[in-house]
Amino acid sequence: MSDTPFPDRVRDRAEILGLLTAYAFGLDHRDFARVGSVFTEDAEVRNVFDDYLPEGGEFNGVTVGGDAVAGGARRLFAALDATQHLLGAQGVEFTDTGARASTQIVAHHHRGSDHYHTGGTYEDDLVRTSDGWRISRRTLRIHWTTGSPEVFLAP
Repeated sequence: MSDTPFPDRVRDRAEILGLLTAYAFGLDHRDFARVGSVFTEDAEVRNVFDDYLPEGGEFNGVTVGGDAVAGGARRLFAALDATQHLLGAQGVEFTDTGARASTQIVAHHHRGSDHYHTGGTYEDDLVRTSDGWRISRRTLRIHWTTGSPEVFLAP
């Protein structure tokens, strides 16, 4: 554990939580530049659906780099009318090399009268860069879904 003074950790935690919130607002406001900006250039983002969810095969995967994450979100959300990403309980733990954060999420995705809602956890590794804290690795673990994944998959 780092010996950084306590007030700096309070500021760091606030900046990290702000970064995680910026990602959610970026998605919901279709501000994909903002989405990409929360990640390092070489960030690895992994989607993992629990085994019992049949749609995991469509959505499991790895994306590398903030720009690629933003581009993927832009393409995935293009057919949607509205989204809302709600952040729940959050924890931040500082390590010798940066920080780890865990955030519960519920995401609502709507297209016309159809919906696809998901619940899970963002598990993030973060590093401090010259531009502030950034996510260097994220695993999105989806634990439950309701509605139809066709909201994303249908033409």
